[in-house]
Amino acid sequence: MTSTSSFRFPAVLVGCVVLCSAAGACSSEANDHPAGVSSATGGEQAGGRAGTSAGASAAGAGNNGDSGALAGEGGAPPSGAAGEAPAAAGDVGTGQPPLTPSACSETAHWSGASEVSPVSSAADEALLSVTADELDLAFLRAGMLYVAHRAEASAAFSVGSAVAIPTGWSAAQGASLSPDGMRLLLVSDPDQKKLGEMTRTSRTDAFGGAVDETAFAGVNGDAVYTGKLYAYPVVSPGDDQLFVNSTFPMGPSTVVVATRRGTDSWSPPVLLTSKLLNGQSTTRRLPTGVSADARKLFYFNEESMSEEARFRDTPSIASPLYDMVSLGMRRGATPNIACNRLYSSATGDVVVEKD
Repeated sequence: MTSTSSFRFPAVLVGCVVLCSAAGACSSEANDHPAGVSSATGGEQAGGRAGTSAGASAAGAGNNGDSGALAGEGGAPPSGAAGEAPAAAGDVGTGQPPLTPSACSETAHWSGASEVSPVSSAADEALLSVTADELDLAFLRAGMLYVAHRAEASAAFSVGSAVAIPTGWSAAQGASLSPDGMRLLLVSDPDQKKLGEMTRTSRTDAFGGAVDETAFAGVNGDAVYTGKLYAYPVVSPGDDQLFVNSTFPMGPSTVVVATRRGTDSWSPPVLLTSKLLNGQSTTRRLPTGVSADARKLFYFNEESMSEEARFRDTPSIASPLYDMVSLGMRRGATPNIACNRLYSSATGDVVVEKD
């Protein structure tokens, strides 16, 4: 099974400073943890609201062309969708109240990286998902999927046995926990054409049994119709938006989003934004986390080999994700509900930082 836990970042990256932690032993050759990044001081912020973003890669704009090149990706969003003037009811317009501050600051300065114990060990670990309340964490250790739990955010995690994933599924292309920690989303392997979920009866129990595809009938049916492949699903803390990378085999890729109300099934996915998250099959933008107010999307950029985050004014899927901030060598970045703690992985360890 191909494992995402094998990645190793170089000690020095452009625009990124390596933080060496003095406490604890890393699983890498040196204690290289990501340094704090401030968009206000480090020149990391790109884009703006001029209609296109400087943070969008040349390949995203040049190789993929307009959003029409990705018409097979479940179609375009509803009228007034991402990349166009906001038109959703929740968006700000004439006569609407002023925007409230985002749960996540665009000028956050993440620093003080410390290993998450005992998730980080002498083996290689890669973060996959953290619930917004910080009580459950999914990660790969030496290619095997584990889910750790703790009773409160200040306590140490308890790591049990590796999850017994049924044949035909894996975490090689990502995995995501539901906000309540009771569902574990997986991608079918090796075809990557389906999403499904394992469940458990309590947060202290292990995930087991078969993978249920029921809630993803619309999502999976769209993959059959278009021929696209899925990777790195992420569920919003509100459990009403599902972000996933969508790629045509050996062709263009982008990020799509499915929605639902309550416990309904997920809708067929639609294009999240025009061009800004486009790539190729080897330069995908892989969702990793979503802020509690669903206004900030974290993702790993395979083209720049760095973590990035994009902001929008409202949680509506029609609200453009123009403003981009680079998070450097981090991978799998996921914030807590207050967005004052950021979990990620680097050089084989799962770490947490504070703003």
